[in-house]
Amino acid sequence: MICAVLNPEPDGIALTVLKDDAVLIDAHTEMYGREAAALPGFITGKLAGNALLLDDVDQWSVGTGPGSFTALRMVAALVSGWCFGKKNVVCRGVPGAVALGCGAPQSDRIGALYDGRNHELLYFGLKRENGAAVPTGETHVLNATEAETFFADHKDEAFVCYKHDLEAVKAILPPDVGVVPVEKADTAALARNTSIAFDNDLTKLVYIRPAVYTNLK
Repeated sequence: MICAVLNPEPDGIALTVLKDDAVLIDAHTEMYGREAAALPGFITGKLAGNALLLDDVDQWSVGTGPGSFTALRMVAALVSGWCFGKKNVVCRGVPGAVALGCGAPQSDRIGALYDGRNHELLYFGLKRENGAAVPTGETHVLNATEAETFFADHKDEAFVCYKHDLEAVKAILPPDVGVVPVEKADTAALARNTSIAFDNDLTKLVYIRPAVYTNLK
């Protein structure tokens, strides 16, 4: 069984490929602007380096966020196209926060924090079930004022963020709230997730902050 994962992260896209639960490929590439056009070649090149083709992948797990609106849609569309019409290939979306949450200290409750831009942070709630991080469904966009009240009511949680986002996250966090910076998320956890079915639906992306449209009239 070959299981592949594509996960948009703050500084690029992570690719992890497992064969019978053993990690074969654990790679990362930056994706900014037109560099995104190189993503298919990056993936096929990494597969080829392990004597694999796209057709050898049996299962795709795609990180559904939180993250960049463009990156989430790009990765979901790419994998949807590769899986289309293939009866023996399945795919699903798993929140990328699950991979980030694996870097949290031992705690029953985990808060995955992201740079929300505009002097705000994004919160994605997780809980531990059988040792794995599982989404709770709780999400928030918080400015510094809102964060004071919110984190006062979440003292039992362990908080994590990408190291890439650490400076922006700490600028919003109350000074008495600690956060663990994660250098590298456990992307393999998305492939190993057992709480989300392979439903071949990559449209359920995590947009904590809705897209904003401007009327130019």
